[in-house]
Amino acid sequence: MGRKTWKGESGYHRRSLSETTMLSFKVIYVRKLRRRKFDNQAVELFIQCAMLNRMIQTG
Repeated sequence: MGRKTWKGESGYHRRSLSETTMLSFKVIYVRKLRRRKFDNQAVELFIQCAMLNRMIQTG
């Protein structure tokens, strides 16, 4: 079985894409959360995810 077939059957490509996306997110945004309260941190992360999704869709 070749590597291309293995990647297709195992779902490796989707995993690789998700890992690349999370790495991009961490490098761009999550060096430090700026808010102190947990609820505010959740909102901050939600906004950052929305911005990252917009970048991925346009680029």
